[in-house]
Amino acid sequence: MVLSTPLQSISECFVRRNKMFSKDYNYFMDCVQRALQLPIRSRCAELTLRLDRASLQELHNCFPILLDSIFGTQGTPCWGLRAITERDGEDYRQLNHFLSPRGPLFNLIYRLLKDPNIKYEFPLSFLPVKIKQLLEAPSGHPFYSELVNTNPQTKQCRSLLLNPFDYYFFHFAYHLINPWQQRAGSAVTSWNTVYYCLCCDYILHFLPIDPAAKIHPEIYYNGKNPLQRTSPQSSAHQGSPRTPGGAYSNLREDPAGINLRSHHPRNEIWRSETVLTVFTDIWLYNDSVVSQPATTTDINYAFSSSAMRLYYNELPTGEYMRIVRVLLKQLHAFSDSAKCDDTYLCELKKISIPMIQGKFYVFIRNLIYKWPLDGSFRLVLELWLTYIQPWRYPASNLIKRLVKQDGNPDAEDITLGANQLQMSPTIEHLPFIANNLLCYVAIFEQLLPRFMRVDLVSPKMSLMLYRISKVFDQPNLPSLLREVEQCLENGQSSSPKHKNYAGWGNHITLPTYPAPFSGRLGNISLRNSPMGPSDHKWASITRQKIFELEGPNFTYRPLFANPPAHEVYELLVQIKKSIGYAQNLIANKEQEEKVLYSGFWGSIKYFLQSPVSTDDFTLDDRRKVPVYLEVAFNNLREMFAINEEIIVDEVEPVPTSNGNEFEMSGDFKFLTPEKVRQRLKTIRYDGDPDLEPIKSTECTFMVRALYQLATKVNENFGPTFYQLYHNPTYWGRFARQILMAPVTVHNYDKTALGSPRVSVHLPPRISFRCCASFKFIRYFILGALIAWLIFGYRFDAYLFTITSSYLLYKMLKAIPKNSPNSTRHGYPTQGFGNISFSDSF
Repeated sequence: MVLSTPLQSISECFVRRNKMFSKDYNYFMDCVQRALQLPIRSRCAELTLRLDRASLQELHNCFPILLDSIFGTQGTPCWGLRAITERDGEDYRQLNHFLSPRGPLFNLIYRLLKDPNIKYEFPLSFLPVKIKQLLEAPSGHPFYSELVNTNPQTKQCRSLLLNPFDYYFFHFAYHLINPWQQRAGSAVTSWNTVYYCLCCDYILHFLPIDPAAKIHPEIYYNGKNPLQRTSPQSSAHQGSPRTPGGAYSNLREDPAGINLRSHHPRNEIWRSETVLTVFTDIWLYNDSVVSQPATTTDINYAFSSSAMRLYYNELPTGEYMRIVRVLLKQLHAFSDSAKCDDTYLCELKKISIPMIQGKFYVFIRNLIYKWPLDGSFRLVLELWLTYIQPWRYPASNLIKRLVKQDGNPDAEDITLGANQLQMSPTIEHLPFIANNLLCYVAIFEQLLPRFMRVDLVSPKMSLMLYRISKVFDQPNLPSLLREVEQCLENGQSSSPKHKNYAGWGNHITLPTYPAPFSGRLGNISLRNSPMGPSDHKWASITRQKIFELEGPNFTYRPLFANPPAHEVYELLVQIKKSIGYAQNLIANKEQEEKVLYSGFWGSIKYFLQSPVSTDDFTLDDRRKVPVYLEVAFNNLREMFAINEEIIVDEVEPVPTSNGNEFEMSGDFKFLTPEKVRQRLKTIRYDGDPDLEPIKSTECTFMVRALYQLATKVNENFGPTFYQLYHNPTYWGRFARQILMAPVTVHNYDKTALGSPRVSVHLPPRISFRCCASFKFIRYFILGALIAWLIFGYRFDAYLFTITSSYLLYKMLKAIPKNSPNSTRHGYPTQGFGNISFSDSF
């Protein structure tokens, strides 16, 4: 009995503590759930306060809930990172701060990292197919080998076990390719979204160019360090390569734990390693979206499972392409800065470009193969040109600073003076060109037939051709490509029906791309003279890359054959024809405007009326086309050393039936803008009239502002509008004069299989879109000037006068006409058989 009382009191104390902890935990989770329902600006402020005061256990449990709310991984509503732009003001700023690399969410992540045992499961269904193949391969991948969570019985990978930092970045990268959120960015006209800005911040913060830059905060985390440890004496002079993915096990470590930050070299770079690997793997391995059409069984399974698989046959959005381009730019500078970097991050910088070479080649080749023949191809083109021009993104500012202050000898070897810095390749870029020869030659040859199937008279197409010719004709690049090509052996036999493309050892099967060059180039002798040691070096490197990317049956077709391929001559002929057509089109347009707007009254008509031309481009855009094509023509001739004259038949303008529009020759085997416009006449818009694409005759800002105003009014007074509209009295007729009639519109449900066409009923509503036309704005301003100059009306009096006049006019129109033949009925319950509402609309 003497001992039972203390034990009983200890037990009761333990129970009370558990109850108090459970009560506090439930209160914290309730506060988090309530905060997640608040508006964005209040949500971020409330979560910052709650997370800062929470315990480690509470943070551990709420972290997955918070990430699922932010990114909507399972298709649930998310925070709209890909829809909120700078125009949203405070919401945009609050989200940027909350998710920034030094913001409240990362403070939470770094608190969780204090416990290396905290792990979260990331489902494999969220990963692209190629990453799953990497995980299932016997050799595995060094980065994923320590993250794999295998089934102890079947020995199969079932998920990834990630620390909080990795868990966040897997979710963040997946958000861009998530099928549930895939179309979030496509409806946003501005690409400067919160997600895009966060991507830029993360890339710049975790992949620093300056060797002196530290990734803040400087933390110690041993959850990424290998278990095997060695003494400092045995590892001080060890030449173990410092590569990502746990290859630091032989480097030194302080056994006494005095300096924890330098406890292990990987501790300084593991965050950069995670960001680099996750972003490149998930975004560049995602080419299955555009390259692997799914079977019916696969699609049914994809939509029946809770985690939707990546079988969407949709092209990446413009936001996707711009983000990948920003990543490539930073990686070029990141890799270039390795030449003057002696930190542990140096080895990661050296392998950053080699680790994405195969991924990017397959990714860009598939995009070009699937992308439609329209102006949006500029996104793909600029992405490709960014990758093949590493000399445009040097760490020049860093190098000049180091040379000036420290006199780094390594920097002196690679830098040029401020006045000598050239944005063109040099001999030091030869290794990059040799390793990426296919990305230059194969893609260029793949693009040539594309430009022979489009209308080069279009300003967008002519600009793209100009960009390609300008890049490939820049100093030294053709000579460097020729040097690498001359080191290759004779071509092999022609390729089979299908080719295997490889990326990091994972093959995908695609239909053969159309052969860009004729077969006569496949088996020519590239070089007759004996090859030297350097030639063997480049030949070996290039052949190995070709074998890895295209397989053993691929036939390399040299770009700089002698004589050039006949496709080059065909493109030159088409360019010269297009120059003549473009000049004729410009002359016709100038004559049309001269006749239409000549004289004093023509100037007034030009001011009051919108242009009546059906052309999608302005005359200034048209005037640039011959210049672009002429430069592209000369660049291609210089690039392929073509000296003979390109002769084409004289181009004559062919007038249309109305005599005002220029019609292109029927010899072209592609859709011209005129043919497209003819087809557009049969297309009818069946969606919401207020959401119809903004026309050239409307003010973009006014359309959007007035739509937001009308939406607010309809939300507040929608039931009142409905009752008024269906009122059979005079006020009902007056409401029907002002309100938009109810209508059934049709949309396409992108979330359902096959994107079915669904009907949506729109009730009576107010609409101000007619006030956004340039014609209305001109007359409104002209009337205000007349009222002020002649009658002395101020703007408020003028606005009151025209509003009153408009309402009086509508009230008079609402008075019923006494017609003996008309039968009046109560709407909507009477007289549906023969009633006419012509007097009410």
